[in-house]
Amino acid sequence: MAKFVPLTFLKDTASVVEFCQECGDPVFVTRIGSPEMVIMDSEFFNEYLRYRKEDGRLDIRREFAAVPKTITIKDLKNTGEISELCSQTNEPISIIRNGYDTLVIISIAGYEKRHADLWNGGD
Repeated sequence: MAKFVPLTFLKDTASVVEFCQECGDPVFVTRIGSPEMVIMDSEFFNEYLRYRKEDGRLDIRREFAAVPKTITIKDLKNTGEISELCSQTNEPISIIRNGYDTLVIISIAGYEKRHADLWNGGD
């Protein structure tokens, strides 16, 4: 079942990490009641949403066609900036905590496109 949280939830970074790890599925972040971005545990992203070749290996060329973005967990507290960054890139943004990829956040449009590409085999 889909989980939804308000944008302000991102300000409590410890709760966000714990919630995403316990949930195990993507969590939809809403702004004024409408889904705006998706945040998920990096393990979920790596397992289900990375572009892969037919043999299962990571498709580096496709995965990193856009410059990968990274932010720190503390940056999540700046919800307006995070919202703007997601809408500008439509690419996954890695969230680093204690030097490790912990979470991934992506705009709704970026999530839908990646999901459709993976399910439909499109580019």
